[in-house]
Amino acid sequence: MIKQIRIGVILGLALMAPPTFADADLDMVRVLLAEGRAAEAYERLATQEFERAGNVDFDYVFGLVALASGRPSLATLAFERVIAVDPGFAAAHLDIGRAYYALGDLERAEQSFALVRSLNAPPDALATINNYEKAIAARRDPKRLRLTGYVELTSGVDTNVNQATSASSIAIPAFGGSYTLGSSSLARRDEYSAATAGADAQWMLDENSAIYAGGDLQLRDYLKQNAYDIGSIDVRAGLTFAEGKSLYRIGTGYNDYRLESDRYRGVATALGEWRYAFSQNTSASISAQYNEIRYVTADQRGNDVNVVMLGAGLSHLFQGTRPVTVFAGAFAGEEREERERTDGNRALGGVRLGASVAAHESVEVFASAAAQVGLYSRYSSLFLVRRRDAQYDLGLGASWRFAPLWSVRPQVSLSRNDSNLPIYDTMRYDVSLSLRRDFR
Repeated sequence: MIKQIRIGVILGLALMAPPTFADADLDMVRVLLAEGRAAEAYERLATQEFERAGNVDFDYVFGLVALASGRPSLATLAFERVIAVDPGFAAAHLDIGRAYYALGDLERAEQSFALVRSLNAPPDALATINNYEKAIAARRDPKRLRLTGYVELTSGVDTNVNQATSASSIAIPAFGGSYTLGSSSLARRDEYSAATAGADAQWMLDENSAIYAGGDLQLRDYLKQNAYDIGSIDVRAGLTFAEGKSLYRIGTGYNDYRLESDRYRGVATALGEWRYAFSQNTSASISAQYNEIRYVTADQRGNDVNVVMLGAGLSHLFQGTRPVTVFAGAFAGEEREERERTDGNRALGGVRLGASVAAHESVEVFASAAAQVGLYSRYSSLFLVRRRDAQYDLGLGASWRFAPLWSVRPQVSLSRNDSNLPIYDTMRYDVSLSLRRDFR
């Protein structure tokens, strides 16, 4: 929570201080801070500290730089020099409170924040103080249970309910001709309504580690194609722990997937993830996941597989008038058949890209794209080739938070599977509108 507080909010508190004179070096450092380049900003000012210490403008910016670059002890010294010269400098009192918090001196942090409140701080400063006070309360009571949840209702149109080809006839080399597909084997379009609900619980073991558990329930009911009505139950649990700029997560989960209320498939999952924060705005992740996919119905059990997957991702927040968050990721893995699957094992890999823009304080616009390729190990006796698939997914939508815990999300997604076996060559559009209520 604390890492998400923008440097721009803190810099804006300088408006509470007396007017300052222009300084090209300090102006450049402010720009570097806003861009999340704290280490570079520190190197630029560190050599000037001995000569310029005692100058309010320099000491305040140097304190910000020291704090942002992970030197809270040095930051407190700089802010103390500012306060000694200008006791009414509210931003310096707030930022020395932030430095005390980083050092673990919670009492002095609270004293600094209380003083800022008494100086008629602006709303942005008060919001920052509120966040720190919540974090202080959490650190003093680490074994606190945190509960969150949501309920979501959706209405939409699915152009390929059964994920089938739209071609009425396909060529089959083994037969030396074409085969006409029946209507039941062709893509079917239908409208649907869906309901989703979920909850998560987190129990803080200490300041840096926690156990978590949660679950989701999803129901999708088609207007006409009731044979494809979906029910899905997900449960998960695991452990997270932080160390410096790293966050680790290990966990397990299970998905129960149903068609027309009958059990169709179960997926057991084990995963591990490492996230590293390079800066306030940039983070990376590496993950490993193992899945066991087991089908319930006798005619589908040949599709049972074990899946090993490795992935990596990178995200960055571009600060500006309209903050933009971008994400890029890649993954690779293998499906190993548990029984004699028709197409054999599958090697797969792909990439994902995504971006979201804060178009307004209550509106976020997002887009995503993904590409995945898969190569199967066994030759098809009908098509006389090894199956190769390339799947492409696109998504576009927006989220409007019209009240603190309520949001509306229109969304459209496209999924295209390009296969050298024409029966698996499919196209699917899904257009939906969702209403969501969060619980915190």
